[in-house]
Amino acid sequence: MSTGLIIAIVVVVVILLVIAAIAARRGRAKRELQRERLSEQVGGHRSEAEVHASKAQDHEQQAREAAERAERERQLAQHHDGKADDLEQKL
Repeated sequence: MSTGLIIAIVVVVVILLVIAAIAARRGRAKRELQRERLSEQVGGHRSEAEVHASKAQDHEQQAREAAERAERERQLAQHHDGKADDLEQKL
């Protein structure tokens, strides 16, 4: 082989290695940027989930309070019904 051909092959190989290194670096940068974006989205979703969980707890508490009020009202209605029956029997 001639010296010129060997030099040309070496230059081409070096150029291909440089191109591969640049492509790898760009790929790494792109993945890092995507990872950062996903991390921000995850943070947003977690915050939103916490807000929904808090609202759900509030609604659960309100539902328990409403059920307790309903039970008290039912018991009071039964009490009044019993009194009404007693009064009717006395008449």
